[in-house]
Amino acid sequence: MKSAKHIFLIGFSGSGKSTLGRILASRLGLMFVDLDSVIEKNLDRTIAEIFDGSGEATFRCYEKKHLEAVLRSRQRLVIALGGGAFESAAIRTMAYRHGTTVYLSCSQRELNRRLRPVGDRPLLRVNCRRGESRTQTRERRIRSLLKKRLANYRSADLIVSTTGKSPKKSAGELIQLLRKIA
Repeated sequence: MKSAKHIFLIGFSGSGKSTLGRILASRLGLMFVDLDSVIEKNLDRTIAEIFDGSGEATFRCYEKKHLEAVLRSRQRLVIALGGGAFESAAIRTMAYRHGTTVYLSCSQRELNRRLRPVGDRPLLRVNCRRGESRTQTRERRIRSLLKKRLANYRSADLIVSTTGKSPKKSAGELIQLLRKIA
């Protein structure tokens, strides 16, 4: 492993970053940090409230600022980045420099299923086109965002599929991959 201090989990919303991250950190005896949760706690606002009140660009600035603060930790961490964080060249550079990046890939079909009951994802709240159902709108938006983000996601050091797997199984596979590159 490239003198990795931290393990960064990247991927689309619903890919399992937070759930798998907690399991991974526990099994490796590390602390887990969910960057979105850090931002919400420090600003006393939900991600949706930040997007609604200040916009995506302002949220991305908060994301960078809070990641810089997290990276000052002397402890080795498992860090779950937000779904769009890896679109930022600055965040990608920080992650590459400070640890191992892991893309949790998940099929669009599974993401659609996992995100169906979730209404708090700001970037998935888009208007329906004429004759389009809410489900079709969400699927269109997921497809569009995935297409936009995929090249950056795939630039990660490791890729683990979470499609059709339990978080425990995916965490086990990731631990095996991490051991191979250690």
